[in-house]
Amino acid sequence: MEAGGSREREARNYLEKHRIMELLKYLTSVLLFIRPALKTLGLCPADEVLKDDGHAITLDKFKSEVNKRTQEIWSAF
Repeated sequence: MEAGGSREREARNYLEKHRIMELLKYLTSVLLFIRPALKTLGLCPADEVLKDDGHAITLDKFKSEVNKRTQEIWSAF
């Protein structure tokens, strides 16, 4: 039974060391809180008009921001 507990502890240590859970929380929040996702997730009516304030998130901007944040996280190692 100790072998299973050891592997679980090893896995938990790996996740903490590489801050995987922090990365997953960040990616989840990005996906949930960007405006274009509201329609996709059904969080606003389909006919609701979202104002374009000049800060629209394009796929390129999204990828760039995720890559930048990922680099920041991994640079700690």
